[in-house]
Amino acid sequence: MTRRAGRALIVLMLAAILLAPPSARAEEPPLLAVVSQQAGRLTLVDPVAGRVVGEIALDKVPAGIAVTRDGRTAYVTHPDLGQVSRVDLTAPAVTARYRIGREPFGIALDSRDESLLVTDWSGDALIQLDAATGAELGRVTVGRSPAGVVLDQDGAHAYVADRESHTVSVVDLAQMRRVATWPTGTAPFALALSPDGRRLYVANVRSNDLSVLEIPNGREIARPRVGLMPYGVAVSSDGARVVVTNQQSGKLAWLEAGTGTVHSEERIGEYPEGVLNVGGGLFAVALWADDALCIVPDIPGSGCRSVIKLPPGPRLLAVAPRQTGPQ
Repeated sequence: MTRRAGRALIVLMLAAILLAPPSARAEEPPLLAVVSQQAGRLTLVDPVAGRVVGEIALDKVPAGIAVTRDGRTAYVTHPDLGQVSRVDLTAPAVTARYRIGREPFGIALDSRDESLLVTDWSGDALIQLDAATGAELGRVTVGRSPAGVVLDQDGAHAYVADRESHTVSVVDLAQMRRVATWPTGTAPFALALSPDGRRLYVANVRSNDLSVLEIPNGREIARPRVGLMPYGVAVSSDGARVVVTNQQSGKLAWLEAGTGTVHSEERIGEYPEGVLNVGGGLFAVALWADDALCIVPDIPGSGCRSVIKLPPGPRLLAVAPRQTGPQ
């Protein structure tokens, strides 16, 4: 091939890439939706570019957040108001307010984004709401002061961290019935599932450790000490590593998922709380006292790749996929 022909081929290849429809190009990375509790704000962040791309005013003291799979709608709990806010991320604005329980805190969407599962901190219950209308569809009594909630891979069961009962409640969602109670360390708060759905990782705030539970039997196979007041937990995409935020020490602990042993620790900022696997080899950590979001590569000891300033009191966060379909 001549040099001129080679240059012509490169031009044609670049043109094909640029003119290709969006579906033919590489998928854009998701955004992050971060709730700032003190400021009463929801911030949309591009974790790859390391910048804020949007901000939405919320009612006071927002806490938990869940986002639909199309990235268009977020649901935010407000424990002090007994309320869940529905937020249109395309508007962007709060479009509905649902009254629920006493102190709604943790929140998750079902596998079809049709209903919400919300923990009621002072009501000791898991409540199911219609996501479109806010109508209560069911509730079940769980342990005392339920905090985090996650669903299994097929959406059949919810796992609830019962902070003051020191257990995880397993709820059959088809019947809205508690079918098992699994012991943990002291004051379980945050939960994360392994990618294969066979292990549940539970951060225990007061015993400063991590319960590693087998699914479906709930047997605790390890409980390593991870640091002072672990408030968040996430798992790498390949399931090989677990990361835990330790609020009081300002550190991120890295664990080997296979053995449950702590691999290393690194200081990342003041009062780290929520942590999330963003995908693309990145984790995001909300730094409460620094009013910032730390983007951490999935490499132990690598530190923050970028630090993004946020409104005061960032605490919990969720992946917000780039919006798809007609706008």
